[in-house]
Amino acid sequence: MCSTIRGSIWAPTAANALGIARGALDAFAELADTSTTMSTVPLRDRPLVQTRVAEAEAIPSSARAYVQVAVGDLWSRAGQGESDLDAAVVQARLSITHGMHEAVRSVDLVFHAAGTNAIYAHNRLERHFRDIHVAVQHAAGLPGHMQAAGKALLGLRPDDPGW
Repeated sequence: MCSTIRGSIWAPTAANALGIARGALDAFAELADTSTTMSTVPLRDRPLVQTRVAEAEAIPSSARAYVQVAVGDLWSRAGQGESDLDAAVVQARLSITHGMHEAVRSVDLVFHAAGTNAIYAHNRLERHFRDIHVAVQHAAGLPGHMQAAGKALLGLRPDDPGW
């Protein structure tokens, strides 16, 4: 079970980041309904904004699915008593780090789509932007986890702590 724990202990951190992205999408939808930026056309009626919202929605949704499948698979295998969990640990850890960075990408898309509306502290989107950039500073989001996963995927044993 030790492999399971080292592979999935940061799943709640990814869930937090993905939840922040969900909050940012909801805040943007409210903002886009009434706001304009240097135009009389509401944000919601602009084709580029519509495209960015669709991208921003798909990004955390797919990342969430990857985390759920990879972490779920790791726990399922561990629960069945499998002894070689290395490949499942790699996928779980990779999904967690990837999910956190994808959450940032999603929030950044809607933050920039909002224009200057997004920079004011009274706007909830501004808070989500700050929160996601803090969340990804957690150890679970370190870029070194990508390198370690890459090592493992290429048949090498990562020597980073926790592997």
